[in-house]
Formats: sequence, C-alpha cells, structure tokens
Amino acid sequence: MVEELLELKPQIDKVLLKKRFESAASTYCAHAKVQQHMAVRLVEMAQMYLPIKQERLMEFGCGTGLLTQQIIKYFSVGDYVINDLVDRVSGLVHTILKNRVAKQQFIAGDVECLDLPDALDSIWSGATIQWINQLQPFFYKLSQHLKPGAYLLVSSFGPNNYKEIKATTGNGIAYKTKEQLISAASSGFELMAFEEWHEQLWFSTPLEVLKHMRSTGVNGVSACSWTKGRMSTFCNSYSQLAQSDGYPLTYHPYLMVFKKN
Repeated sequence: MVEELLELKPQIDKVLLKKRFESAASTYCAHAKVQQHMAVRLVEMAQMYLPIKQERLMEFGCGTGLLTQQIIKYFSVGDYVINDLVDRVSGLVHTILKNRVAKQQFIAGDVECLDLPDALDSIWSGATIQWINQLQPFFYKLSQHLKPGAYLLVSSFGPNNYKEIKATTGNGIAYKTKEQLISAASSGFELMAFEEWHEQLWFSTPLEVLKHMRSTGVNGVSACSWTKGRMSTFCNSYSQLAQSDGYPLTYHPYLMVFKKN
C-alpha cells in the first residue's frame, strides 16, 4: 500500500533517494511552492545575523537551486561550494551562479560521507536535514568546517508534515521535532533563531496529491510499485479527508539559524 512507499526505514537508502530526486529534477521548481517560500524566509532571517560578504559559503542538498537563487540575491559570495546527491543538477546551479560569484565548485555525493571544505563563513541547506541518517555526528561534522562564530542555516519539516498521509495510512516520514533537532546540534551550535508554520496545499483529487509528491521527489525511499489495487486503496482512504476546497496536504516547515559554539 501507500505506506510502503512513504515509510522511512531507520537507515535511508541514499541510492534510491537519489533516483527519486533525479526523476523529479525537471518538475521540482514548478511544484515546490512551499519550499520556495521556505527559501525566501530563511534568507530573510539570515540577513539579521550574517555579514553581507561571505568569503566562502557552502550549500548542501542544493537541488534545482531554489535556495541558491535567494542567497545570491542578498549576499556577496566569493567562493560558493555546492553539493547535491544528484549530479545532473550541477548545470542548473552553475547557470544560477554564473557571473554572480567569484568562484564556484560543485561536489556531487552524499554530504554525510564527503570531505568538506574548511574555513567556511556559513553553511546552508534547504529541506535536506530530514534525509540525514546520523544527525548528531553530522551536525558536529559541519561545525568543524566553519570558522569560529560562523553560521549554519537550514530548513526542514516538523512532525505534522504530510499529516494527511499519516492519517490515511498510519505511516509516514519520520520528521524530527524541534527539540530533537536542537539537541542533535547542541554539541557544535547554539540556536539563534527558529521559525515554524503550517501551510496547506489543495488538490482536486487524491491522485493529484500523489502526483504532487512525486513531482517534488518526496515519494518515499522504499522501492515498491503502484498496483491498481494500491492506488484504489489510497484514493478511497484519502477521499475521507475531502473539504470544500478539495483535498488538503499539510506542510510543517522549520527554519533554523545556528551559530557555531
């Protein structure tokens, strides 16, 4: 059933995750409305803490460049280091950064396993933290590559994200709570700012909900095929959530600004 597609195992299969996001690379920007809002707001928050000039900045999980575009609107970056699991997005971010930064470098691969550059003024990431397997050591790793007093700026999602999926299937993505994220980061960082909200998107049918998730790559990290029966079960269950505006899908964004201890 749909829970087989959406359930996260204790260890995320990064190979399968890469495949999901590769499939969504051409559709992500058109459908990632909430993620776009998150990128805009994270940069607005950052302007309260970061100097405009960033000599060396890293963004991991850059995707199609939603956050990248917002960062270079407001910050002057010398060396921009970009990372993503999906190497094919390198061309997209190269185009975004061309003639906007003094130097750019794309590093493909799983950021948990990569050697990262040192002496960074800031590290950024939009909606990627939820795909990290070992969160506490990862936060500590990031702190070791930042200059003293530098910043980590990330967005993710809270436990109410996709609550309709959890209600209809009894399962869902295991998003961390605010407290869990702050605790995981505490060995290397102090939380300076936090913001969260709930936002609903509305769809004409349950099938459109599913298409939306596929178009943004968030269709799980389990390899299973959709049979006619599975599709019917999902649609019938989701139909019970219908309201006057259609079929809802709730997002629960988290935005966080951390300062290196």
